[in-house]
Amino acid sequence: MSGLQPLSRFAAARCRAPDHYGFAGAMGWMPLNDTEYLLSAHHLPLSVRVLGGEPRLGVLMHPGYLARKLVDEAGRWRGGYMPIALRTFPFLLAKTAGPRPIDDLDVLVASRLLGETGVAICSDPESGQLGPELSAIRNTLLMMRTGGARLSRALDLLTIAGVLTPLRGMDDRSSGDFTVDPQRFGALDQGTIGALAHESFLALDLANALLFSRRHLSIDRLPQPAAEAPQRPGAAAPAPQADPMDFVLANLETMNFALDGSDLFDMTDMEGLGLLPEGPGEPLAQDEAATTVPERAVA
Repeated sequence: MSGLQPLSRFAAARCRAPDHYGFAGAMGWMPLNDTEYLLSAHHLPLSVRVLGGEPRLGVLMHPGYLARKLVDEAGRWRGGYMPIALRTFPFLLAKTAGPRPIDDLDVLVASRLLGETGVAICSDPESGQLGPELSAIRNTLLMMRTGGARLSRALDLLTIAGVLTPLRGMDDRSSGDFTVDPQRFGALDQGTIGALAHESFLALDLANALLFSRRHLSIDRLPQPAAEAPQRPGAAAPAPQADPMDFVLANLETMNFALDGSDLFDMTDMEGLGLLPEGPGEPLAQDEAATTVPERAVA
């Protein structure tokens, strides 16, 4: 989407919200704030792009990368959560701040959302004082700039740790969008994990969010699995990875599944139904009658 111009040129105009989100696919990618990446990962595919020499976290919207459509034929948003950058469209922060609030914003005029209808851009066009809606958008975009810088510092750590890997592009070559490689991330030693979490857990949270959001990517865009390196002669075989359920299943016999009296289970009623042994230490009968619930118990 082209046509980025200073908003000050349209101080006397009005702006309306989009009623059709077909443009989202053409945007391809939109940045995320540090307040929304966890929620976004539940609905949208996340990726890392290098912009201006810094890694940035964002949402992939290009239809060729998606496991399902984010916009239906009627132009309605079907992506579940709508990112802040899409809610503040068509406005962006200007590269340089100006003396007036309106000078902080640029607008994509090709969106055709400026005109004679909608909310007023300025409450006072002469002074450049923004209206309440545009003032809220400006404050939100300033918040995103600060949050984006915080995310970039955490993504730097993931880059240093070597866990980022490129997605496959439309031509089946590596693209400029990166995700977390689960094998590399799972192979990190304790020292590296400790270093990533030295100042905060943000880097680890981002890695898990990127991994979780991979389910929203088209399988054709996921990175090719890396070939296993040949084992050196005499090297010890790698230890098998344990499944977390192995621990649960191995300890079933030691777990106590006895029911305590509560609002849900009245032990007196259960004794009356014949579901509990009458005497202490008396085992439950194993015949069919002992496992049959009387009709009044389910009435």
